[in-house]
Amino acid sequence: MQEYLKKARGGRVVQTPFLEAEALEELRRLAKQEGLRLEAFGGLPLASRQVAVLFPEHIPVVADPTRVVFLAFEGDLEALEDKLRAALEPELLGDIEETREGFLLATLPKGLKTLQDLGIQAQEAAPEQLPKARERTRSVVVPSLRVDVVGAKGFGVSRTYFAQGVKAGKVKLRGKTASARDEMAEGDYLLAEGLGSLVVKKVLGQTKRGNIKLELEVLR
Repeated sequence: MQEYLKKARGGRVVQTPFLEAEALEELRRLAKQEGLRLEAFGGLPLASRQVAVLFPEHIPVVADPTRVVFLAFEGDLEALEDKLRAALEPELLGDIEETREGFLLATLPKGLKTLQDLGIQAQEAAPEQLPKARERTRSVVVPSLRVDVVGAKGFGVSRTYFAQGVKAGKVKLRGKTASARDEMAEGDYLLAEGLGSLVVKKVLGQTKRGNIKLELEVLR
């Protein structure tokens, strides 16, 4: 992180690879201390992995470097993740979202080219294929139904950050203040102050690895 900050201090626009939510929050804190601006781009709404662009105050705006790619893939989300991890460097791999027609992947221009060079059917998604920015139904895979796990995944923030909100009493489950021990079930409504709300529409069952697949409706 210090390398990116050093370059930005010199007056340059600096782009990071895709970062997990917790690393992005830490970089945002450090950038603020340095008097630098930071914009984060995930390609998909509520993305948990995002690219940060650091830039000095005198630069008014920066461009979104991400690309959303449509993939026609016969298999489940975990199988696709394995295939993409084998094909792409971690810095090129953003969030993956399942749709009725296939999958959407957030990546960078280099990632799209790499997939095409490997013969993987990938093309930049058309505007009508992209989910709405504020309200959407999304499929996610989580290791448990704990409030902090489902909430962090649904809103695209780190589990540590969301757990802090739970501890501070800013998260309500079924209309009551949630605790760290609470677990969610099908039909449950979760409200997180400053983030929005979500509903567990369906518990779709366990994956081959023992994780849990959920269908969430998220409103932000």
